[in-house]
Amino acid sequence: MTKKLSTHKPQIPRGGVFTFDELEPSTYTVKAEVFDSDGIRIGSGSIEVKVVAGETAEKSILMILTNGGKIYETNYLLFHYNSSTNKYYYADSTSEITDKSFTGSNSVIAGYAECKNGAAYRYFKSNAFEDSGESGGNSDSNFATLLKTNGDRTTFSITYQDDTPIIDPFYYDETTDTLWIGHYTTTDNTLKFLKIENPSTKFFNIQNNPTFATSTGFSVSGATYMAFAIQGSDIYVAYKDNSGTSYLQRGTITSSNDSDFSISAKGTAQSTEQMGIAGTINDIAILYDGYVYALVSNVGNYATGSDDTFYTFYDCKVYSRGALLKIAGTDSGFEVEDILGWTTSARTINSVGNPESAGSSIGPLEAYIPALKENSQKFYGPRRFVAIKPKELSIADCGANFVLPNKTTGKSGKLFAHNRVINVNLYNFAIDSIVDLENIKFSNVCLSGNSMYISADYCTDTNVTEE
Repeated sequence: MTKKLSTHKPQIPRGGVFTFDELEPSTYTVKAEVFDSDGIRIGSGSIEVKVVAGETAEKSILMILTNGGKIYETNYLLFHYNSSTNKYYYADSTSEITDKSFTGSNSVIAGYAECKNGAAYRYFKSNAFEDSGESGGNSDSNFATLLKTNGDRTTFSITYQDDTPIIDPFYYDETTDTLWIGHYTTTDNTLKFLKIENPSTKFFNIQNNPTFATSTGFSVSGATYMAFAIQGSDIYVAYKDNSGTSYLQRGTITSSNDSDFSISAKGTAQSTEQMGIAGTINDIAILYDGYVYALVSNVGNYATGSDDTFYTFYDCKVYSRGALLKIAGTDSGFEVEDILGWTTSARTINSVGNPESAGSSIGPLEAYIPALKENSQKFYGPRRFVAIKPKELSIADCGANFVLPNKTTGKSGKLFAHNRVINVNLYNFAIDSIVDLENIKFSNVCLSGNSMYISADYCTDTNVTEE
């Protein structure tokens, strides 16, 4: 196969002709990408071409440059788990993360977003008010406060009697400057959305208890909706079914107004297993280049799902792994183009000296967990996208590694929790750098009983080194 390029007016970057010769009869996918002078990808497109023997096929690929070449990017929006108070961190870089944070009493910070005008938005569930000035009362447990900060402070409340917020209830679409808030009904799992256009200026105009538009055309009985992403009329929804299997569904928004929101499914939903991995989809992002990125984590004692708790260490399997999926839309739905950071095979973690607890031997563990020497290129359990940069995605990664008891030295076993920000280069699709965080815990990864140590008879020394 040879490739020839000719352009009629090469000085004007408005098109060209690529000629592919000597192709065998088949169906091919042709992909094109546009980069600016700084090497930032600002557009992409693809099309299928069917080659028939003895014939010539011609196809056009239209690429619209994102925002006239201006790339949407965010600061770092991080979160900290605590049993009584959840903290929220906002910083220009991971090196600037401190305890200067917003907190909510008895609250769960479920969602956060930043618009292209620099305003930050947070979603507090269950009678959640900031401890830095907001106050008030609503004892209804089905209650949320939405907060915007951008020099000023604006809040409003949502009371929902028959709704459940999507686990990650916010999504900001920079292409239309729209903040989306997602719920679903508890009776029939119908999706509901609140659409706020130009949120940095119009957030204040949304009154308390606003009306959500109820969607038609798409619902999954018994599902728990995990996350969603919207770009224009394109929507991706992640959910778990009754068995805990995680799925991704693509759809098209066919109408959207104050009372109606119609979604038409595009293709069939794919489980994480069908996509070549396992676990739960925690977050989705549709970037300026048209690619869709999804975070999947698998943390716990089970090969599917992710519950962050390890219940047993007696000759069993343990999982703390995850992946970043790079997804391209197709005429029939979507396809996974690449998978980054996934741990496919297990390694064995052994105890030493046959330690026992309550008469049962501890270990060995069949661990689907990155070894220390490879954790710079693997995920422990990605949770959320925490920053979007022109050439980079930053990801909150949280999981665990283990050392089992050593009866010879008297050392106990231990769970080593890892909380990191992983920076992924978008153009070579590789992990560029990792920032280990000591002052943030993204999730409560722990042993059953909320312990970090694995007890055994005659193993009482808790000065354990990770290996």
